[in-house]
Amino acid sequence: MNRAMLLTNHRPRAGAAATLLLVASLAMPGLAGAQGSLGALGFGYPVNGMSIRASGTAGAFGDIDPLSPINPAALGGIARTVLSAQTEPEYRRLTVGGVTERTSSQRIPLLAVIFPARRGVAVGFSARGFLDRSYTTTTTGTADVDGASLPTNEQLTMRGAIGDIRGAVGWQIGNWARVGLGGHIFTGENTGVRERTFADTLRFGSTLDSSRVTYIGTAVSIGGEVRLFKGLAAAASYRAGNRFEARIRDTTRAAGNVPARLGGTLRYDGIPGSSFAVGFEQVNWSDMQSMASARTRAHDALNLFGGAEVAGPRLRGVPLLLRAGYARTDLPFSTTSSPVREIRLSGGLGFPVARDAAAIDFSLQRATRSLAGSAARESAWLLGVGIQVRP
Repeated sequence: MNRAMLLTNHRPRAGAAATLLLVASLAMPGLAGAQGSLGALGFGYPVNGMSIRASGTAGAFGDIDPLSPINPAALGGIARTVLSAQTEPEYRRLTVGGVTERTSSQRIPLLAVIFPARRGVAVGFSARGFLDRSYTTTTTGTADVDGASLPTNEQLTMRGAIGDIRGAVGWQIGNWARVGLGGHIFTGENTGVRERTFADTLRFGSTLDSSRVTYIGTAVSIGGEVRLFKGLAAAASYRAGNRFEARIRDTTRAAGNVPARLGGTLRYDGIPGSSFAVGFEQVNWSDMQSMASARTRAHDALNLFGGAEVAGPRLRGVPLLLRAGYARTDLPFSTTSSPVREIRLSGGLGFPVARDAAAIDFSLQRATRSLAGSAARESAWLLGVGIQVRP
């Protein structure tokens, strides 16, 4: 499941031993002794799994966008079948004391389909990324064998992700309200491989150690949207998490809960061709603390968003859609009592293909991340491309 919806290829450049010692302070649980990323500590980076439209507003439209599997009420009133797929590669740079490591991740964070039913009811199915924990680090060092110090190379490869599969139904009640209900399955795996090779391959063979952990959990989400008066609407959604298990060979080794989430958005569309939104979400990542190692701290997050979408120049008689947004978020995992803070600025563009039969969306986000008490600073570019087809 996670391989189909969240594909990653994450490989930092090989650095000097001093670099790896500095980055080791950002260690993850389990096999991860060192990694070059502030954004992927603990169980990984919280992939937002939103549509490219919502990403173009830095997440401000997440609770009101039908393609973003967050608020099931947003499905209500959809009158045509919609198929959607997208990709969102990320390019990171971590700087610690003047030493820089660069990494990249290739993701397919969301696949979605929506089917209209009768009387304002629509059904949606989606597969989205939830947490991404994929990287490779290489360390050069020595090992003592029979009293001799021998040069070695050690490579740690972690491949894994946790995804969210959702089925949901939304109902539009007249022109003033929508409600919705969704069911979620959270599943995925993390596979870690540590390989040590010796410079003298004729005398010494390589050593290999591996570990594989699978995850399974469920959740239920509800949501609503109400038009307060002309031009102003309010939306809210809540996800209640159930048991979340980490398993090794079908044996449960740790358990917690899928993080509960509460979100709300105010939208103003009283200006023709424009829509503005501000929102928040509270995510209880501490529900996963019992699944983490002793070195990992899970932090509850209060995330704030603001964004806009306005009609721009016309293309073949149909206006292009211009988007921009700002977000301040707390990442879920760190190695200290403080969370990693992320600031994102975003922009986006949407334009029609074959009039309203299809659409292509682009987003570009600039993220900066920092951890209180640490000299590490991380910046990232996230480029999103999405395609919608309305047969």
